Amino acid sequence: MKTRLAIALGLVVASLTGACATGETDDTGTGGMGGDGATGSAGTSGSAGTTGTAGTTGTAGTTGIAGTTGTAGTTGTAGRGGTTGTAGTTGTAGTTGTAGTTGRGGTTGTAGTTGTAGTTGTAGRGGTTGTAGTTGTAGRGGTTGTAGTTGVAGRGGTTGTAGTTGSAGSGSTAICNFASGLNIAWVSFANDVPNPNMATFNTIFKNTHDAGGRVIRWWFHTNGTKTPGYDGSGMAQALPQSHIDGVKAILAAANSNGVGVNISLWSFDMLQSNAGNTYVQNQALLENDANRQAYIDRYLTPLVNAIKGTPGLYSWEIFNEPEGMGPRGWATHRTTQAAIQKTVNWLAAAIHTADPNARVTNGSQTFDYCSNGISGKSNWYSDSALRAAGGKQNGTLDFYEVHYYDANESQASGTALSPFGHPATYWGLDKKLVIGEFYAVTTDGVGTNDLYTNLYNSGYNGAWAWQYNDSGNTPSGTPIKWPSMQTAIQNVYNAHQTEVGGCK
Repeated sequence: MKTRLAIALGLVVASLTGACATGETDDTGTGGMGGDGATGSAGTSGSAGTTGTAGTTGTAGTTGIAGTTGTAGTTGTAGRGGTTGTAGTTGTAGTTGTAGTTGRGGTTGTAGTTGTAGTTGTAGRGGTTGTAGTTGTAGRGGTTGTAGTTGVAGRGGTTGTAGTTGSAGSGSTAICNFASGLNIAWVSFANDVPNPNMATFNTIFKNTHDAGGRVIRWWFHTNGTKTPGYDGSGMAQALPQSHIDGVKAILAAANSNGVGVNISLWSFDMLQSNAGNTYVQNQALLENDANRQAYIDRYLTPLVNAIKGTPGLYSWEIFNEPEGMGPRGWATHRTTQAAIQKTVNWLAAAIHTADPNARVTNGSQTFDYCSNGISGKSNWYSDSALRAAGGKQNGTLDFYEVHYYDANESQASGTALSPFGHPATYWGLDKKLVIGEFYAVTTDGVGTNDLYTNLYNSGYNGAWAWQYNDSGNTPSGTPIKWPSMQTAIQNVYNAHQTEVGGCK
């Protein structure tokens, strides 16, 4: 498990095995959502406008004989039913020759029942700028007058606009509006593969599903001591079949129990003392292009190809709290911000290349590293930041994931970094946002059983409490584990069964 014993801004945490800066060593972790724009539809009228063409009954009238002066008017075109009422070659209708009282467009001259903005023209629940907007009209009667193929905002913007940035990400499968669940995060730290304890995994998956949870966050390599494995030159080894089988067994169990898995590949633990001498190879993977590419070519890409499309896989996560091994982190050994961002970019690109439908995220320790427009904070993981660091255009995230523990606050108390103190829109982000770790205890005035519902109502797109099998490495020393989060998961499920229950 992870424990959060250190304060995130610059404090060096005691070298507990797996200890994290303010709440995550080997046993800790953190959780989000935004209101639907109620006005995000394209409008119900979708009519063809003022130029509705003449219906089949729009005759010119029996008196509309062709004269020499009286024009037929711009809309009163001669119908086909009058015996003599043709407009003539100059379209005149006689001195009194109006088109007749019945010469209008007819009852069928509307845009038709398909002239609406389409089912995708809703604001959904997501992008911070995603409303259906004034352009989401049906057009002018065309059969394809939808609001646009990218007009689904997702969940988070208070105005629910459809905007061009409100999509789920380039090519990825749609992100759930509210991915409710929890962290395992491991049954055996760094050692669940190749031989997972399937009895325990099945129990965790079933209990989570029965409470209404649908997504489990699980750690894979963690500190690299068991997987992926390195050869004598320090390069990642070729993916063994036993590792594929182990991951597939976990995903199969998840699917059979009705949940999906977010696979977190690496943790800041890769540069912790608990990694032993393996930290040397891990650091080379982070900082050397050849080592990073070897991991991609020999292990990651083959793994993605082996399990893509497998029921039970929800998403991939590049790092758990990589900032812990960054310049302001708490890990035993450190790397640079540039190395972290480049690795996220390259690994995300490799996953998207092998599986264009994959969902990819990254677990950031606090909003210090994943927010926009807030003084003193930045977004290390925006599309532009990742592309600038690594150069891979498809090496971007499909949704953001941020963690929260009170101990990680910039100040001793307060809600400066709290999702329970701010709506999702406050952080200025352009994609859906999951709160991936938090304790299932009363937090910032929100009761334990209301935490998930609070995040839902505040516009976040998921909540994963830390953690099912916590061993007690918390600031208080008291395990915060199952079933501490059970009622909170049930409450948000009961209130939003279709949306929460349908996520997987």
